Amino acid sequence: MLVDTSGRLRIADRLWLGATSEQRDRTWRILSWSGPAVVMAVLGFLGASSPGLWADELATWALATAPLDDLLRVLKNTDASIGPYYLLMHGWIEVFGDSELAMRAPSILAMTGATALTVVLGSRLAGRRVGVIAGLLFALIPGVSRYAHEARPYALAVFFAALATYLLIRVLDRPSAVGLVCYALAVLLLGLAHFVALMLLAAHGLTVLSMRRNLIWRWLVATVVAVAAITPLLYIGLRQRGQISWIPEVDGLRLLQTPVVFTGSLLIGGMLLGLGFLAISWRVPALVWTLWAVLPTIGLGLVSLAVPMWLPRYLLFTLPAWALLAATVVSRQRILRGTAFLALVGVLVVYDHVQIRGAAGHTQDSRAIGTVLNQHASPSDAVIYGKFDEDFTPRLAVAHYTAAAHLPNDVLAQVAVTANGNFRAVECAAAAECAGSPDRVWVIRPGNRSDVLAGIGKDRETLLKAGYVTAQTWNLTGFTMALLTRKAPPAG
Repeated sequence: MLVDTSGRLRIADRLWLGATSEQRDRTWRILSWSGPAVVMAVLGFLGASSPGLWADELATWALATAPLDDLLRVLKNTDASIGPYYLLMHGWIEVFGDSELAMRAPSILAMTGATALTVVLGSRLAGRRVGVIAGLLFALIPGVSRYAHEARPYALAVFFAALATYLLIRVLDRPSAVGLVCYALAVLLLGLAHFVALMLLAAHGLTVLSMRRNLIWRWLVATVVAVAAITPLLYIGLRQRGQISWIPEVDGLRLLQTPVVFTGSLLIGGMLLGLGFLAISWRVPALVWTLWAVLPTIGLGLVSLAVPMWLPRYLLFTLPAWALLAATVVSRQRILRGTAFLALVGVLVVYDHVQIRGAAGHTQDSRAIGTVLNQHASPSDAVIYGKFDEDFTPRLAVAHYTAAAHLPNDVLAQVAVTANGNFRAVECAAAAECAGSPDRVWVIRPGNRSDVLAGIGKDRETLLKAGYVTAQTWNLTGFTMALLTRKAPPAG
């Protein structure tokens, strides 16, 4: 009601009716981007600390908590391409600590900012209705929350991709030196977050040619300057490309699985891409979203034919574009139908949102390793991991989640993780000599195994089978761990 029982206008209503049309428009503009951003922030912080850190996040923890000298030495050997992120997290953890929530907060904030920018972009080029729908769709996508809960640089790449695109559109509307400098800085930060996301520049180049061809040289100069600034980092990253040698070659099955992994939901993935393809157009404004969504995807596919790099998370920075394309189709419906569609999406994603917030929401329940050890282990126990290719994640999970009073002795480790420039621990070559003769030995390996000792390494398997029996086995999500006790000496 606009009036109270005395017939007087309420103060808030009088202020609103007394506002100019410009003031009211400014208020709606703020509400249009802040509303979806708040939805994203709520979904981002909701349950962010529930999933245990998975392998890649444990790598972030290990490097970001290492002494700065050790961190820099490690980056000379591996992971230099995301070294800026590790340095950011090193400072962040110094201030906010290394809890799951603290480590994931930068990604949550980045996705919240990306949501607001998605709304602003859509509103600027296609109208407020498209912008708001796109922002809400983006915030509701389970994959967005999944990677908002990821202590890795992918969410930052999404944010800087959206920021660079927004700044580009502003430059095309009102060319200025300041605008180009801001755009170049956003591109620089995009490359520092994840160099694969620089494939967005192909889309930006075609956007400039299509919308303001006379600015192409100025855009090219700004882009070259930005990319040149990170060329040394790109060069080092290319020299370390062996670190992605584990990525399988791209094939039809992996391409078909991409929408599901990309969005975190089979239904939402199909819906988002289906609506997106319906909206693809070579006319402005859909042209901007089309180039942003399609060209990097094609580019990564072509690169992957030569160097396997096809990981859906590498394309997360295109998600705002797919949300904008889908919103373009939904906005053509009447308000009631559009609202009903968003409500349906909200219902359909509930299950996926619950799943990604489970203890094993990031595929590995690493916290459970610490839970078992904190209940049953002591420093007099030994712990042995598998060979080089599988020791990394369990060892870091133990270090992160186990209290000092229950931390078993890592008997084979001669040089600790991240020390002296080693990303992994350096282990003793002779297991029998280094292990000694502890009464109890913990064996922790990735994957779910019926026989925890099978394939652990000939020397380790011989040692453990000869002198120990398995007292108890725990099959955790993503890991198998067992407690072995010393065999009783033969009678007589």
